[in-house]
Amino acid sequence: MPLKNNVKSSGSGRILYIVRHAEREDNINRHWKKLHPGMKEDNSPLSERGRVQAEELGKRFADIEFDHIFCSPFDRTVETATRIVGNKNIPLKVEPGLAEALYLCENPPGFEDPEKLKKKYPLVDTSYKPVFAPPMPREGYGDDACTPRLRKTLEGILERFNSGVFVFVGHGASIGALHEVLIDKWEYVGQATVSQFEELDNKPGKFKCILSSDASHLSDKSNLRPW
Repeated sequence: MPLKNNVKSSGSGRILYIVRHAEREDNINRHWKKLHPGMKEDNSPLSERGRVQAEELGKRFADIEFDHIFCSPFDRTVETATRIVGNKNIPLKVEPGLAEALYLCENPPGFEDPEKLKKKYPLVDTSYKPVFAPPMPREGYGDDACTPRLRKTLEGILERFNSGVFVFVGHGASIGALHEVLIDKWEYVGQATVSQFEELDNKPGKFKCILSSDASHLSDKSNLRPW
């Protein structure tokens, strides 16, 4: 199903980069909470390898001029987005609509509000009005249950910002859903990988896939957990 007809473009053709967060600490350490006792079970931060991956993402985007960056509110996505921005000083728009499939999260999800996140990640833009805000909607079981939320999120963002280059930082399920929304094909992608979509000329709201789950920037491409 294509995006809504009112997802207008300025005519310049929008470019979307969609990035999955880097490796999580709980991927490799079942006792991670002892190191981060104040964080919720569903809000593991990046691992040491994940921080290296995020730095490599930053190098990949160093020469890419982008206008907006949106990220899920979990720490692993906000930290990944922060490292992608690097020294560009572009504000982070924290968008709960990009969050993980909710059946995998606590109820309510364990992410913090933008004011608290800004204390850890100064680039967070607390003036941004998200498409979704807590309480999060009810969703069914399974990764694809988040697809309607991701469709509404992307439509809401593209209705508001009708031109430019966008970066979205999300999760395995939310990125799979974005593939479904954009090109009618669910796609699981690896951690710290990049997918790229370009808007078709004279067809506002319709996109073609240029790259999916690209890991060419990573020094270690092993075990990227593409699920």
